[in-house]
Amino acid sequence: MSVRTDNHWRALVDLVRPELARYASLSVAVTVTALLPLVGPLLIGRIVDDVAEGAGSGTVVRYGLAYLAVTVAAQLISVGTTWYGNTIAWRSANDLRLSLTRHVLGLDHEFHRTHTPGELIQRIDGDVTSVSDFLGRVLANIAAAILTVVGVLMVLSVIDWRLGLMMVVYTAVGGAMLALLRDGAIAETERTMSSSARLYGGIEERLTAAEDLRSNGAGAHAIRRFVDDATANLHHHVDEEHAFMRLWWGLQGSVAGGAVLALIVGGWLVSIDAITFGAAFVLFQYVQIIRRPMEDIVDRIEMIQKASAAMVRVAKLRAEKPSIVEPVNPVSPPPGPLSVRFERVDFDYGDGQPVLTGIDLDLGAGRTVGVVGRSGGGKSTLSRLVLRLVDATSGTVRLGGVPITDIPLAELRHRVALIPQEVQLVHGSIRDNVTLFDPEPTDEEVADAIRQVGLGSLLDEGNCDTGDEGRGLHGPLSGGGSGLSAGESQLLALARVWLRKPDLVVLDEATARIDPETEARLQLAVRRLLEGRTAIIIAHRLSTLREVDDIVVVHGGRILEHGRRVDLEADTDGRFRRLLDLALETEEKADDVLAEENQDEEEGVLS
Repeated sequence: MSVRTDNHWRALVDLVRPELARYASLSVAVTVTALLPLVGPLLIGRIVDDVAEGAGSGTVVRYGLAYLAVTVAAQLISVGTTWYGNTIAWRSANDLRLSLTRHVLGLDHEFHRTHTPGELIQRIDGDVTSVSDFLGRVLANIAAAILTVVGVLMVLSVIDWRLGLMMVVYTAVGGAMLALLRDGAIAETERTMSSSARLYGGIEERLTAAEDLRSNGAGAHAIRRFVDDATANLHHHVDEEHAFMRLWWGLQGSVAGGAVLALIVGGWLVSIDAITFGAAFVLFQYVQIIRRPMEDIVDRIEMIQKASAAMVRVAKLRAEKPSIVEPVNPVSPPPGPLSVRFERVDFDYGDGQPVLTGIDLDLGAGRTVGVVGRSGGGKSTLSRLVLRLVDATSGTVRLGGVPITDIPLAELRHRVALIPQEVQLVHGSIRDNVTLFDPEPTDEEVADAIRQVGLGSLLDEGNCDTGDEGRGLHGPLSGGGSGLSAGESQLLALARVWLRKPDLVVLDEATARIDPETEARLQLAVRRLLEGRTAIIIAHRLSTLREVDDIVVVHGGRILEHGRRVDLEADTDGRFRRLLDLALETEEKADDVLAEENQDEEEGVLS
């Protein structure tokens, strides 16, 4: 999706708009922060002139106290402005993170298929952090720096136009020199970062493959590669330090040159009575003051570019539109188990490569249907269409006789549930992982769902110190399900579905990664769950389909067979029967191999 290049600035304006009043007050504070330090040198210059004219100590004390008050006020306002700016920036950034997260969660399967979680985390967190840094640190500092430079030029021009001209030349030349030196330092930093990435990537790679390297005698080669990468990284670090030293000396030279120039020009103007000693002192002090704004402007260029690029990416993300949208005229299917009907359904992922072609399928309400076929044949795509994670390229999918695109999404998500092959568990309590943080179900309802799937032992309060299995309903469960077996994770996913009481359940390879004993427990729980509901069971293990009513055989994106399981089992020339025979033959071969291994092992023990 193309996005205009100015969209990032439009997005920035949208981001700032809710906090517009606060940013307006921040701009006033920034202006005071930038201009107040310019008053101090003027007061000192006035003291110098008054002393030269023979003023009394009282006058000097008054100006000295005024200088002290201005200096303290400038520091306090500067600290307050920094805190206030960062606070507003983080408020805006957090609002943006929240809106982006909601937006991304509302995007459909196709978007998430082509964007990795790491990429989205970088967009939502990394890019927004860059924007926050720009708003909280860069924007205020750049504005203050520009105001300081403009204020210095205006004050010196009022004192004498030649002072203003000298400061314009000094600022332009000094800024250009520092920018040039800084570009070189940034380039060296980028090369150093790339070199470090290669070094640490190589270390991780060799540590991961340490056993293979040792067993194949490649340790010496790995060490040589490490030495080469470390040497190159060291050289890049040295070059980077040299570049930054040149930048530092350039800055110091610029300030020193400006000070010398200020002394020469100021002394000359004093000698011709064009300005006073106090004005010459103000010129010298302003050269010192302008050093910091020049540093800020040059130093923030990279952050501005980074924030600009981040806003482009954020704008592109916000411009993504979900293809799965709420119906204009919503229609609810009738209550109870949902029938499923595919009418001439075609589907592809937008690349022109058909995944499903001409699917005509009618699954009766309350029936349990097993879907089998080779990997990549389109089985999982059928389930995504039923869940409306994707929409058909052509044709119609109906649930309970209603086109799925006419069913409100909230109702669809409630009445159709998925038990996937890989269960995602989150860091939280057992209850959190069953309810997915929904506060509405009571503890009793959640506990009942857990017991119904055979995980009642998790509800017993266990002893964490002794490693007891029980955790309690509100006991902790780390992300990824640490401490639970793959089977227990699947059963926990089943408890989620049990709690929702859907009318249509889709099981996508739910038993593919569990042992036979746990599979039996899962089958028992599934049998109880599916009573009075429509179910679609996608499976490679044909043993899991012993009790289904119907079978659908999918191959190459087409329906090859569909009928009652008992009829397809009896058809010796049918595709499903051949799959059953092949599975039985594979199991027999596995049993023969296992028997031979056991026999060899017994003979070895006897010998």
